[in-house]
Amino acid sequence: MKKTIPGSRQKFNLLLLFILVVFTSCKTTRELPVESLKPLPVEKLLNLVEYNAFEYSDLTIKRIQVQFSNSSTKNSFRASIKAVKNDGILASISKMNIPLGRVLLTPDSVTYVNYIDKNFLADDYSFLSNYFNLSLDFETIQAILSNNVFLNQIHVGNSPESIYDTSVENGRYVLQTAGKQNGVKTKGIFNRLRSSFHPGVIENQEKSQGMVRKMYFNRRNYSLERLLIDDSLNRWKLEVDFNDFVKIEKKEYPGSIDIKMTSPEEVVDMKIKLNGFSTDKIESVDLNIPGSYRQIQRY
Repeated sequence: MKKTIPGSRQKFNLLLLFILVVFTSCKTTRELPVESLKPLPVEKLLNLVEYNAFEYSDLTIKRIQVQFSNSSTKNSFRASIKAVKNDGILASISKMNIPLGRVLLTPDSVTYVNYIDKNFLADDYSFLSNYFNLSLDFETIQAILSNNVFLNQIHVGNSPESIYDTSVENGRYVLQTAGKQNGVKTKGIFNRLRSSFHPGVIENQEKSQGMVRKMYFNRRNYSLERLLIDDSLNRWKLEVDFNDFVKIEKKEYPGSIDIKMTSPEEVVDMKIKLNGFSTDKIESVDLNIPGSYRQIQRY
């Protein structure tokens, strides 16, 4: 079989699908009136956030509208997601009611089907990690769906109290790393996101000096409402805001998510509208590939 690599259109569709999976399921809740609150101890706040994190067995988001723009392109598409815990995550993307592609993530494989070019790619996570210059696996992506990823930052050889400060702003609990991180080595999703903008960053070795990570949590159920990462050293910044909240059983999800990533080389904006949530049992997340489709192989 002749070896080929994905074309530009395939790469763009796959990139959009990946960003969608990463950011569409971060739980939060509605803004409450500003009240006088006292900061919680670091360990207590972390425990409360972890205890109240969303847990799912089956999760469906039927209708997702995405507007994506960067310095070179603007695009919009519709999508849906089905996820079965510890089994698989299936993301579908379409435009003007025309199916464009699907991605199936399982614990040990990634399968991408392109309905326009009638081909598919089946590989492990090393391909996806190398493709996006991020360290990815199924566990990380599943943690994102459970709203645990932003606290899934490993601080090598350091306790949380030695890294974080807590405060209160506008009636929300705040956890941030500013002022306590000189010389602290970290690894996790923050460095992975940053490395996508700065390929020269050495994964798992980057010192966090100059990087501010700030997370805003709801005072009632400790859900994440805003994320800010500001790396002044590399002039890289990520801002994520969650709005228009809807009730899903006893949990609340954002009906919209605004994401902005900024670097000297690029500005990426993404606006996501979500509805049609369900936690009903999903029978399967299988991905059928027509027999006539050509398999793409990477070098």
